Amino acid sequence: MSINKGRTAAAATALFGAAAAVVVATAPANAVVSSITAQPGSGGNFGTTCTYDVNASASGNKLVNFTDNGVAIGGGGVAPSGGIATVKWTPTTPGTHILKARQVGTLVTRTTTVQVGQGLNLGSLCMAF
Repeated sequence: MSINKGRTAAAATALFGAAAAVVVATAPANAVVSSITAQPGSGGNFGTTCTYDVNASASGNKLVNFTDNGVAIGGGGVAPSGGIATVKWTPTTPGTHILKARQVGTLVTRTTTVQVGQGLNLGSLCMAF
């Protein structure tokens, strides 16, 4: 009878170990955006009609959706590359802009708030006032 108890204990240990490995292996599928940043132009300001990179740190391969004051940026989800999802953003109105990023299939949203002034886009140079 003690041989069966030993086999049962070994089987239970193997089963729990396998279950733990599955949990660890599936963690990236549930990954979320950990931060969002907007890169200002020269002078450290944001201006209308100027284009900026908005970056979200995200693990896994799920698409990241970006919004500016609730309006989608980039026309759809962006796939992370090297742990970063990047979208080009061109603000059209001055004032406070709340930028958000959320990975598809998750409820966690990361937010950053920036102030946008008037911009003067000269093609290769864009100035913000």
